[in-house]
Amino acid sequence: MRVLLAVWAAKLTGGVLRALGRQGTHVPGMIARRIHPGIIGAVQHPPRVVAVTGTNGKTTVSNLLAEALQGEGMRVASNRSGSNLAAGITAALIAAVDWRGRSRADVGVFELDERSGRLVLPGLHPDVLVCTNLTRDSIKRNAHPEYIAWILSSELAPDTTLVLNADDLIASSLGGEGNRRVHFAVDRLPSDTTSPVGAALDAMTCPDCDALLEWDHWRFNHIGRARCPSCGFSSPEPAYRARDIDADREYVVLDLDGDAREARLVNDNIVNVYNQIAVAAVLDVLGVDRDRIVRAFDTLAPPTTRFASERIGDALLVRLLTKGLVGVACSRAFEYLRSFPGRKAVVMSIDEWSERENEVENTAWIYDADYEYLADDTIEQIVVGGHRRYDQALRLAIAGVHPSRIVTLESETEPAERVDVTDADVVFNLHSVHNALTTGDRVQARLRERLGARTGERG
Repeated sequence: MRVLLAVWAAKLTGGVLRALGRQGTHVPGMIARRIHPGIIGAVQHPPRVVAVTGTNGKTTVSNLLAEALQGEGMRVASNRSGSNLAAGITAALIAAVDWRGRSRADVGVFELDERSGRLVLPGLHPDVLVCTNLTRDSIKRNAHPEYIAWILSSELAPDTTLVLNADDLIASSLGGEGNRRVHFAVDRLPSDTTSPVGAALDAMTCPDCDALLEWDHWRFNHIGRARCPSCGFSSPEPAYRARDIDADREYVVLDLDGDAREARLVNDNIVNVYNQIAVAAVLDVLGVDRDRIVRAFDTLAPPTTRFASERIGDALLVRLLTKGLVGVACSRAFEYLRSFPGRKAVVMSIDEWSERENEVENTAWIYDADYEYLADDTIEQIVVGGHRRYDQALRLAIAGVHPSRIVTLESETEPAERVDVTDADVVFNLHSVHNALTTGDRVQARLRERLGARTGERG
């Protein structure tokens, strides 16, 4: 009866919030957890449960997985809105049961914040857990990624199958002796090196003997293929690999445990290449036909709040999530931005208004990010908006961006008006997670209008 009371209360709360025009993605779960603290384990689960965690990419992977499984005709329970703490996952589980507490879903795909493992994993008990990566995160809430790995490993059931990033020296070793581990990777790229560089290097010594690692290829942070010259430790061999990436043709080869298949490339950002092979690996583990796995990518795309690209006249408008407070994620966005050809103009509003309103963040995270990627002659202007615009401008200047190319504005949205789009071949809208709607959407709409007007004037 206590479980049913929690279910009823959550469903009624969700209905009221929707009637008031609010999403209420986690409030129903909060109420259910107050009535029954163990509701995550007590409420009926879908027959199969997949948990998706990691520092970066978990929202994209969970959304792509949910869409692919729906394409297979399955009823999918998922916290797609991104409410990935205990309350949000509780709300998603309850939304998938009827008023008698019986599950109506065939499979559950739940995005899980990596720090919430202790609160969620014992009750959720996923059949499959996929970890995209474990890298340096927000200073105020996460310690070293090895500590996060310990949190996750300590709460994993021995019968959970782990789908792990073989190129991540920390994430690849999650779990215990009883867990089945399945690894995915991205084959060596032309841009890879054998000498690590950058602001954040979190796993440079052997986890077994502490000797300095050698790299067959290094990609970023501690991502790549490493080996120990002293004791023989090496990165695990992946069963699933992405290779032969062709961004121009939107083409990639997915090697599914020795079965190579050509597929549409969802996005050429290296983070999304990892996301794509992770999704393919999970679908294969779940038993989806491999032909159907490949065909699923014909229509799948990252959420538009994460990435969007549109051609407006002779200019390209690119919207790119640049996860403020997380240096490694910002570095990947900056590196990807630099890879675009042509003259570039950038609107950067990664200030995180929610932090200014509700909390205090240690701004040292910006020195964990490789702003040096933005010190490129093809980037003609960077307009920085937000409360901490001067911190951002200082870091850009330290990175080598000439001060004449940096404009600072207090508003997070006004940069869309002030950025010079006259001769830009590519215009970038960089925003963070919590301001994706309040800032990212508005900036995107205004940049679209201005580029459209430019096209009309030149027409």
